[in-house]
Amino acid sequence: MIQATALFTHALNMLFHAPSTTLRVILPAVLWVMGAAAVAGVLAGDALGAMDQVIKNAAPPPTDQLLILIACGVAGILGYALMAILWHRYVLLGHDGADLRPGARLFGAYVWRAIVLGFVQFLAALPIGLAMLLLGGLTGSSPAALLLIGLVAGVAFLWLALRLSLVLPAAALGHVMSVRESWRATEPLAGTLWALAVLLAVVNTLLGVIASMLPPADPGLRLMLDSAIYLIEGLVFVSMLTTLYGHLVEGRELG
Repeated sequence: MIQATALFTHALNMLFHAPSTTLRVILPAVLWVMGAAAVAGVLAGDALGAMDQVIKNAAPPPTDQLLILIACGVAGILGYALMAILWHRYVLLGHDGADLRPGARLFGAYVWRAIVLGFVQFLAALPIGLAMLLLGGLTGSSPAALLLIGLVAGVAFLWLALRLSLVLPAAALGHVMSVRESWRATEPLAGTLWALAVLLAVVNTLLGVIASMLPPADPGLRLMLDSAIYLIEGLVFVSMLTTLYGHLVEGRELG
């Protein structure tokens, strides 16, 4: 647990010891993500509202607005990818100049690696999901039991992501790392990463609770708020991957 706390603290320190620098580095990605959310809220507000009610009244959202939502969703995902690349490169390359910005080829390679990684994680997570479903069936529909099962599943998914995702900071630097190589590189900290996954799950849960307590009821404003929360969650996870890559692959100290 001590080593997990050290890794977690190091990742957070990189983000918050100079907040203005952090914001300057990731600002293009923040504007990209929040801009996509704003466009979706303005041009497809009816579709957002319809999607909130689709289970209740089975009314599909307007087709034209649905296409806008899909386009904005893709743009938002690409914005998250840009944020990750910028932060990986800022920390691991040690500067924030013009070279920090990825070229189209590097950006495309990163997105492709993220897609491949997502597919691998999905396949690897299937047994976890099935086990949680079986466990849920055995324990019944108790809210407390379902909450506990959800938390355990979330921790397991985060642990898996930490083991496999070093391919992403490698791709941000223009290097090629296979998923198997990431698994091997994280093997020395396999036990520690369980504790780290718990810490990340706690952060995600707290941010989710905070988001649920905030007032915006308008679908567009809610989407922008949720996007901001996802940016913070994503940045914490990206900083954790950066820390792990620097420590395990490049041999950097955590001090």
